Amino acid sequence: MAALRASLLKAIEELRKEVVTMADLVLNHIHEAFLAFKTNDLVKAQYLIKLDEEVDKLEEDISKNALRLIWKEQPYAQDLKMVTGILKLITDLERIGDHAVDIAEQTLHIGDLKNPRLLPKTTIMSEFAYQMVLNAINAFVKLDVDLAWQVIKDDDVVDAQFDDVMKSVTDQIKNETIVSEYAVSVIMVAKYMERIADHATNLAEWTIFIVTGEHKSTQLF
Repeated sequence: MAALRASLLKAIEELRKEVVTMADLVLNHIHEAFLAFKTNDLVKAQYLIKLDEEVDKLEEDISKNALRLIWKEQPYAQDLKMVTGILKLITDLERIGDHAVDIAEQTLHIGDLKNPRLLPKTTIMSEFAYQMVLNAINAFVKLDVDLAWQVIKDDDVVDAQFDDVMKSVTDQIKNETIVSEYAVSVIMVAKYMERIADHATNLAEWTIFIVTGEHKSTQLF
């Protein structure tokens, strides 16, 4: 029995390491995608779009390994919550990676427009959303429920930041101080960052589930 338990714990730890590897890749992609948009780096944007295949492959591999673990090791209780949570986590990580691609595609879409690439508020928003993802990953690694709850609370900040960006862009459109095509791209990039923050919230909620067995969908707030 002890040998079986040791084998299960080793397999789960390997799964956790694979999730961290995927998370590190996704974090790099969203950082670089936003930087490419900000600096009008079309080469970087094209490269990042191609790199998304790595994220998709990692999600597929982790999913297969998790399902194989369930079938072979038949985990129960806390161990099963961990594996189930991981299956949910990687779905959100993959979607965050997709939004990095979306941002890169916006960079290519507006090409060589000479407007300043970003409103200052959009940069602040991107940095905050990135930090939310980083904190959500750290909450998973440390199984830190308090940090996970902080990530969930921080989502309101990003929502407010998105509203500020929308107001700023709208004002500039009215004053004819921004090219309309560029304005639309800024709004789209801000929307993708808002969605990234939403997925960071999901990551935090699944960490809480792993630790406590409770998920937002089963709770009353």
